[in-house]
Amino acid sequence: MNILIIKPSSLGDIVHGLQFAESLRSSIDNARISWVSRELFAPLVEACDTVNHTYIFQRKAPLSTFVNLIREIRQTSFDWTLDLQGLLRSGIICKCSRGKNKAGRSDAREFASLFYPINVPLPSTKTDPHALEILMEFKQLFGQKPTSLLPPIKFENILNQQNKETISNKKSKRLMFFPESRRKEKEWPFFQDLTSMLLKQHTELQIVWVGTNFIKPQFQYEDFLTSGQFLNLSGCTKIEELPSLINSSDLALANDSGPMHLAAALHKEVVALFGPTEPKRYGPWGQLNNVIKAPANDLNKLSTEHVADFLNQKIDTA
Repeated sequence: MNILIIKPSSLGDIVHGLQFAESLRSSIDNARISWVSRELFAPLVEACDTVNHTYIFQRKAPLSTFVNLIREIRQTSFDWTLDLQGLLRSGIICKCSRGKNKAGRSDAREFASLFYPINVPLPSTKTDPHALEILMEFKQLFGQKPTSLLPPIKFENILNQQNKETISNKKSKRLMFFPESRRKEKEWPFFQDLTSMLLKQHTELQIVWVGTNFIKPQFQYEDFLTSGQFLNLSGCTKIEELPSLINSSDLALANDSGPMHLAAALHKEVVALFGPTEPKRYGPWGQLNNVIKAPANDLNKLSTEHVADFLNQKIDTA
């Protein structure tokens, strides 16, 4: 069965889509998954074992580039085209694809639902379902029931030589920090303080910073760097390297972000820091017990000591 999935962005949404796709693929003989992804996230999708082919959607490119994408997609006939994004551009792609069956989200925006004949309803058992639960409803199109027990998604082991050498020197336990998020109000501001505190408390603990942008340490980190207790990979990792980095850790700490969802999808334990967003809808799948919710939904009010106490319990058992 040939299936086209349209889910260009964002990172966390794509991870949820990959979890759905893997659950679907593992239960259908000879399923072949093609994917439409934004250029920013395409390397991660291409590295995923679930996906057979990736079409690149360039969001800020001229209209002619979008037309060429449509032409490329139309070269293949699909048994199903699934619009998991639910926006105007994804609806157009769905409409223009050569799909025998076409379906999209019933909660689609920008009139996207006008472009496909089948609208998949929201879960009927919950008033505020998790983002992944919404996607799992698409399984009913294939005569399958949505399930909460999902296998880990798998990726190629990709690391550049420098990062491979850097993380090869592992202490007894590795804690990976992801200080960034897509929105500033979702970023906890005390990762630096926490890093300094934990490194002083645990001589055998290794803390690794990972992020898109370079973060300059504001604490006295030189001795920890020399001993290998502290590694700063912020600003020098590519998106397709994230699975390998996360898999090399014993525990991850992240804001409400794509890396948080990726760690959960890899079945790696992750502690998630939540402020203005709702964990029941956007928390790490299968690990809502590892969510720390900020007082008054304000991450500035979540103390370093509180997060450190929570992590120390996890570090002892990791």
